Amino acid sequence: MAKIVELPRLSDTMEEGVIASWHVKKGDKVKRGQVIAEIETDKATMEFESFDAGEVLELLVPEGEVMPIGTPIAVLGKAGEDVQAALAARGGEGKAPQGAAPHDGGAHAEASDEAVEGSRSQQGDAPAAAPAEASPGRVPDRIAASPVARRLAREHGVDLTAITGSGPHGRIVKSDVEAAAAGGVTASPTVVAASDEADERGRPFVRRPDEPQKLSQMRKAIARRMGQANAEIPHFYLTAVVDMDAAVGLREQLKAVLPVKVSYNDLVLLAAARALVTHPEVNAYWDGQTIVRRGNVHLGMAVAVDEGLIVPVIRYADQKGLLEIAEQARDLGLRGRDKQLRPEEMSGSTFTVSNLGMFGIDQFAAVINPGEGAILAVGAIADTVVPKGGELVVGKRMKMTLACDHRAMDGASGAKFLATMRDLLEKPLAMLA
Repeated sequence: MAKIVELPRLSDTMEEGVIASWHVKKGDKVKRGQVIAEIETDKATMEFESFDAGEVLELLVPEGEVMPIGTPIAVLGKAGEDVQAALAARGGEGKAPQGAAPHDGGAHAEASDEAVEGSRSQQGDAPAAAPAEASPGRVPDRIAASPVARRLAREHGVDLTAITGSGPHGRIVKSDVEAAAAGGVTASPTVVAASDEADERGRPFVRRPDEPQKLSQMRKAIARRMGQANAEIPHFYLTAVVDMDAAVGLREQLKAVLPVKVSYNDLVLLAAARALVTHPEVNAYWDGQTIVRRGNVHLGMAVAVDEGLIVPVIRYADQKGLLEIAEQARDLGLRGRDKQLRPEEMSGSTFTVSNLGMFGIDQFAAVINPGEGAILAVGAIADTVVPKGGELVVGKRMKMTLACDHRAMDGASGAKFLATMRDLLEKPLAMLA
């Protein structure tokens, strides 16, 4: 019998996903282990390999559709096998689940979208909401159009209100937008309303409408988890200033002898790993009932990407030296920006380091990741006038701010940890021994 391909769980926090792109179409032959789609999760966009071999009998979900884990997304089997029977056997009553639609490779997403619209129409339309004022570049939701058609309309500046849809119930599909774009049906120039408010000379201010942004799965996850963390975790903050003169000098020496370029953040990561061993009470978290001290140090390093923020993990950092940490940090950072990290490489951190020094930020406070008890925010190394030997000299200084969960630790624990980190960074040769 034909086999149903379901949306897999690709990360420990993933609850839903989006087909970013299909790599196959209906009728293609698929081998086991072949990449058939790219799936956008809460952490990254990942390649999805088929667990089975066979012919693609149906693609059930269009690109851009949000669906929960376990949703049927495709059917594989032998040519001629009954797709509806396979879906019925799974419990789908012989039809694609609500929110998904049969998807022909040639028509790709638009065929699926029409099927979705048709199934929704049969279920009865929900009461219409009051029309909202349309923003420039934003397609009003009340227009019946497929997601792909809406995206194309935005890209080509096509006015959907001027198009008569050829899909079921007059729904606008991809081919309608393409035809309109070729025929020159574009959106009217944005009319910017004059404001009732004016400057001191009586000139009215220009009023521009707000534009709600489409969120990626990653941004949704960040919003959910950071909102949860800020609401549930009682944060307190401690800041220390570090004399980085010795660290700057050491890094210059290491550049000449090591095969890998060592960054200042690598030195911070190494110091954090060492300090967490000395102060295990900081390498801990509150699980709702008690304080759990971690057996190992798995360092998370915050990395900015286009979609938001990811936290690759250097596992067993307490058992690694500077060269290993530098090599792994560089590798994780590069692959993270290229969306090549595996889910297990972005989970399981026990402590996180977030560094905004490269953006010229002197000091900031970070939000603790759920499942951890603290996070270190690192600022830029700045030239600072400091007293030395009765004189004023220019020195290299860096600020670090530790955010702690007050349920898991008190101020003294965090202060001792920061003091150890400062000592290690001010005498960095001790870390290399």
